[in-house]
Amino acid sequence: MLTAAPDRSTPGRPKIAVVLSSGGLKPLAAVSLFDFLDAQAIPVDLLVGCSGGSIVCALRGMGCRTEEIIAFFKGVNRFKPFTHMDYRALLGLAKLPFGRFDMRSGLLRPQKYKAILKETFGDARIEDLRPRVLFQATDVDTGEGVVLERGLVCDALYASSALFPILPPIQIDGRWVRDGYYTSPLPVSEAVKHDMDVIIALTFFDPIDTGADDYVGCLSNYYSIQGDATTGYQMALSIDMHTHEIIGIRVPFNNPIGIWETRHIPEIVATGRRAIEAHQEEILSAIRNFS
Repeated sequence: MLTAAPDRSTPGRPKIAVVLSSGGLKPLAAVSLFDFLDAQAIPVDLLVGCSGGSIVCALRGMGCRTEEIIAFFKGVNRFKPFTHMDYRALLGLAKLPFGRFDMRSGLLRPQKYKAILKETFGDARIEDLRPRVLFQATDVDTGEGVVLERGLVCDALYASSALFPILPPIQIDGRWVRDGYYTSPLPVSEAVKHDMDVIIALTFFDPIDTGADDYVGCLSNYYSIQGDATTGYQMALSIDMHTHEIIGIRVPFNNPIGIWETRHIPEIVATGRRAIEAHQEEILSAIRNFS
């Protein structure tokens, strides 16, 4: 039986962060973690997200609950955001006449995806989200990781999830930035830098599709390999830097799930629920034993 953690009014309670990795739709699995924390009256002081994880963090920072977060992801397909090809970029990728592809290009035109984010978040600013939210992105000119902590939420979310070569980058504060996946798919180190005591970090793991027989499937496999290796290295470094508790929760999926395959949402939520249930006592123990 679970023992309740200290509530919001407990003096000297730990500062708690939730970090969500990239993963397309799969970070939606984190709603079960938020449901658990709410049921236990455990406050969260910082949210840090990358790519799809950034979207869930932003929705949570806007005050959305589980049903509203799920509804957002279900509603994305009505825009058909990932069907508007940029044929000039496609020709440029193959180096065909009239084509052009460079560091500012993407295979899809971004207007529909940007419209979704604008409709949902409007003119909300990162500084106004509660709890505080940080978004991981990448500077495409320098290769440096960029943490977005001010400005329009819709712009930050686009930047954090603009996956190469699918979507073009966006210019924010004079820098061209795109998906944070390339520099920190699970940005635990940001929670460490912000002096969080208990950090709950969720990674959403796709198995390698050994039967992949098209460009997208093969590219997804290489992203999974790269992301898993980078996450392992950065997690180990963060644990070495941190003085309290980092709870790493790996949310494994049995089959690869495409970036916006919304038919898998029930499976995603159920998989997340099982993963969180397996770590509930560990989370409560870390908070109870903090001193």
